[in-house]
Amino acid sequence: MRPTSAFVLAVIALLCSGCSQRFAVTLNNQTLYDPRPSAGTQQFADPGLQGCVNFALQQPNMTLETLKVLACPGWEIEVLDGIATLTDLQFLDLSDNRISSLAPLQPLRNLSSISILNNRVTDIAPLLSMLTMTSATLSGNNNIQCSQLEALGAKLGQNLRRPAECRN
Repeated sequence: MRPTSAFVLAVIALLCSGCSQRFAVTLNNQTLYDPRPSAGTQQFADPGLQGCVNFALQQPNMTLETLKVLACPGWEIEVLDGIATLTDLQFLDLSDNRISSLAPLQPLRNLSSISILNNRVTDIAPLLSMLTMTSATLSGNNNIQCSQLEALGAKLGQNLRRPAECRN
């Protein structure tokens, strides 16, 4: 056998041995193939949110229905569409993203704590209607209406971390 043929066979053998591993294939932050458990069971509108949820679901025995804590700081998330499927979610960290609307959070009846530090949020009305909400970090979102911050502050007291500024 010639040396080049042996090299080609070795490369093919390495590639085939790698096929037994589970991996994801993405292109431009869009998942093309993901055979991992729970992958593809929910398609979120935002690729950053999809990736963060997929990462959280890698914990043993974790499902969309049992996920209680989701930490996605810095995942470049812009929209939260589809997050309502996380029905048991209690704590959510979305710090350092690009989120402007919290409306998709409204159906989350178990959500008690949220951190949305350094986003683009201007309306926190969904948080005001959540009966289970006990703490919120809103620092870095300086365009929230002052009246909404006052209302949430009355509900949460010292468990509210306010932005440095608000708008009237």
